[in-house]
Amino acid sequence: MRDFFKRPKVLVILMGIVAAIVLVLYSYFVADTVETRITDAQMAKVDGIYMIATEYRPFVNYDAWYRFKFDSGTIQNDAVRLKGKMVRIKKYGWRLPIFSEYENVVKIEEVK
Repeated sequence: MRDFFKRPKVLVILMGIVAAIVLVLYSYFVADTVETRITDAQMAKVDGIYMIATEYRPFVNYDAWYRFKFDSGTIQNDAVRLKGKMVRIKKYGWRLPIFSEYENVVKIEEVK
């Protein structure tokens, strides 16, 4: 079994798998920030999820137990209140159009 892991191809494949897992975990647990203008936000849910449209791209806003995020209603209310204004959005995740995946909003604050 030890000889199996000493082969270069196996090591490269294992390192690639580990790198892919780390990348996915990083993108879902480390949030980044974008400054944009909110173009539309409503308190109505679409398929059980709040949506926020911005000049940058659309975002979703839902509770995420694995991030201890349970305030999506409050964040959505902030988005509705700040509609048409420049905001700083803290978000995580990926935008994958082929799977209809959007980045999830963690925090919204007005840019003064």
